[in-house]
Amino acid sequence: MSEDVPILGIPALRENPFKARPLERGQSKMLIGRDEISARWTRFLKARTARMVLLIGESGSGRSSLMRCVSEETSKSVHLDMFPTSEHAHKILHEIFVSLIGFDVPSSTQEMVSRLVSVTESSEGPIPLISLDFSNVDGKHLSEVLSTLTAPLERLNALVVVVLSTEQRAQWPTALVNRFDHDDVIHPLDIAHVKELCQTRIASASKISWEMPQLALEYVFEKTSGSPSKVMRLMRDMVDEERANPREMKYDEPNLDIAHTVFEEEQFTQEENEEEDPEPVFDLDLEELAKEPDIMVAESSPQSFPLPMGTFRSLAARNRVNKQEAPPFDKNVAKKPAREPEGVDANQLWISNSPEAMLVQENQDVEEDDLEDFPAEDFQDYAEVQALTENVSQPVDDVEGLFTQLLDALNVPEGLGLAELLAAMRRPTIGQKESNPLDVHTLRNLSKSEAVLVEVASSREFSPSDNRLRDRLNVGRPRMSQMSNRLYRAGILSVQQKGRTRMFKLTNDARAQLIAWGMMEAVL
Repeated sequence: MSEDVPILGIPALRENPFKARPLERGQSKMLIGRDEISARWTRFLKARTARMVLLIGESGSGRSSLMRCVSEETSKSVHLDMFPTSEHAHKILHEIFVSLIGFDVPSSTQEMVSRLVSVTESSEGPIPLISLDFSNVDGKHLSEVLSTLTAPLERLNALVVVVLSTEQRAQWPTALVNRFDHDDVIHPLDIAHVKELCQTRIASASKISWEMPQLALEYVFEKTSGSPSKVMRLMRDMVDEERANPREMKYDEPNLDIAHTVFEEEQFTQEENEEEDPEPVFDLDLEELAKEPDIMVAESSPQSFPLPMGTFRSLAARNRVNKQEAPPFDKNVAKKPAREPEGVDANQLWISNSPEAMLVQENQDVEEDDLEDFPAEDFQDYAEVQALTENVSQPVDDVEGLFTQLLDALNVPEGLGLAELLAAMRRPTIGQKESNPLDVHTLRNLSKSEAVLVEVASSREFSPSDNRLRDRLNVGRPRMSQMSNRLYRAGILSVQQKGRTRMFKLTNDARAQLIAWGMMEAVL
């Protein structure tokens, strides 16, 4: 292409999205500028309102694309665009019958039409769409064939659309045209629809948004006059050329005369400002230089750095607050403790030289009302303990006698050594059953080995060291313990410590759930 063709500035494309062929069924999102006609026909289909419609438009105006896109609105549609060479009316009815009913076609034309009428009347949902698009046939010859088909087509409960070019429409008689309910005319696209068409096609082949430049839009609209087929062909060639020979975008250069005038005005304004504000004359003051400069000491202030972004932002903020509230210890700043006075013994505050010194204790008087809250038995026990304490706390010079009194108070049997006495102090620990909430999902999805453990636990206790159970499952003790722990965490088994052995048993919740599922019988 020549340099006069404007640049599109298209993004990277997977393929050239501009194709001259019509749209197919399922591509209605690329149909541009035909919303009014397609919406009206869609209402006819879904409202089950039979119509006979003439669709008139220039060649390349998108008539076939419109028909195929509207066919998406119904499950049964027929689009015929190949005109038969002989027996035109019969073969057209034959094609309609095969498409709507099947290949069991009656030999009689009347029987064929009757079955078509019956099927279209009894069908559910949107009515069928039948479109006859014979754009390459002479208009006069086509009118003769359609004159024969009009009577059977009027009997069908369907939307029948006959596509005509402007030349074919001019050759049709008025009487035949009047037998149709509507005649919809397809007009060329305006400039807004041309822009939408081009941008929609580019968006289908690229992930980057693109807006068509105004110069390119005006160029395309001027060359094509809004004809969809011409727009597609021209854009196809422009895209191929630009993808093969990319060019840089051109920008409007500024006018040199205007730029020169602006520069002169700015220079003149700068000179005026210099004349109005003359520069001050430099004057050296030797006396000021002889003076000693004042030394300014800036107070140190903690520098505040911005908090980091990300996961550790809250941690950094918390550390900053803690440092402000409790700053780190600095031995240079911390106050030194007061020194003790010289010549004074520090212990004299705690040791008394008087032999009659005694520790004064404060006695708290107990009111009689408070004593009523305690039963008499408690006071009796307290009196016995108090008497025993007084006897033991009395100063005794004989240590052996004191130890004998202590053993008598503890009721320790005679003839036992220290080891036996220490062993006797140990009390046996009775393990408590421990269990977790029942996980029904785990109970539903047990493995084969786990199901065996649940079956055994329903009748007796077992431990991971149970050799008989391990032989049955053909697993070792670690695997046995692992399965038992999993069932314990799921609330299916409860565990009880007995000495050094853990004993597992079925929990009441799991038993109740199995009974509810009908897998176990309730024990009364």
